[in-house]
Amino acid sequence: MRWSGVLLHDWSQMPNHFHFNLETPDGNLAEFMQRLLARYAKYFNRTHRLVGHVFQGRYGSVLCEREAHFQEIVRYVELNPYRLKGGRMLAPLGQWRWSSLHYLLQPEDHWPKGCAGAFRRVLASFSQDPAQSRKRLLSFLADGLQSKTWENFYQVKAHRFLGSDAFVERVKAQMKEPIREAPRFLRRLKNPVDLLDVVERTFGVSRLILGQPDQDRALGRLRQTLAYVGRRHYRMSVQELGSTLGRSGAAVSMMLRRTRDDANKWPETGRLLAVLSLPGEAGGTC
Repeated sequence: MRWSGVLLHDWSQMPNHFHFNLETPDGNLAEFMQRLLARYAKYFNRTHRLVGHVFQGRYGSVLCEREAHFQEIVRYVELNPYRLKGGRMLAPLGQWRWSSLHYLLQPEDHWPKGCAGAFRRVLASFSQDPAQSRKRLLSFLADGLQSKTWENFYQVKAHRFLGSDAFVERVKAQMKEPIREAPRFLRRLKNPVDLLDVVERTFGVSRLILGQPDQDRALGRLRQTLAYVGRRHYRMSVQELGSTLGRSGAAVSMMLRRTRDDANKWPETGRLLAVLSLPGEAGGTC
């Protein structure tokens, strides 16, 4: 769907918030959102005979690298009604009426007016055959729901960007914002166990101790540092990191959310990255 030059690929409307997967070729997101929210607020108040604000606070937005994350963004948006706290679901998968998935799984003649182009793009990202693309989309969503990996990819940088370091630096350059002068190249690691070996040697802490369920503050910081570096710099999955640390993937996800604003500033993180760094050598992980 295209409105005001903005492409809406898919959406999910929840009881108290909504998620949009938008593309803004003209770079006019703020203008679009102001018009959308203002018009809806007027409609809502008129319909329900109310006055005042309808929305609480400003909307949040993340600039994404489309080529690398398009399918994952679709999954993140579409699974919102099916991943509530406590394992609750607002409806069986695909049957929440207020999301684009409800229509994507139906034939084209059931699609809302103006959505054909966007829906075809979403389905085409899974297969050029419409029937096969719907099967793959549904399988992709069901797999994410079962394995709880719907937001593993969602490591937002600087609270605004989702993508590779090269993408972030390219966007910052276009916005005339300061960027890192030189990328950090890191030693290649095969899995979280290799990273655990480095942590063990660098900080002189046994892996057995790191895996114990104690509440020691210093050990907790080392676990968080390992999880942060493994996820942020090596794109390791939370399940792999959790298995290495003797935790569940959900526990590692919570750990990362709790520390994402501070972990890059910790001396432990700096020390670990210094040990892993290979300055000037190409082919490392940024």
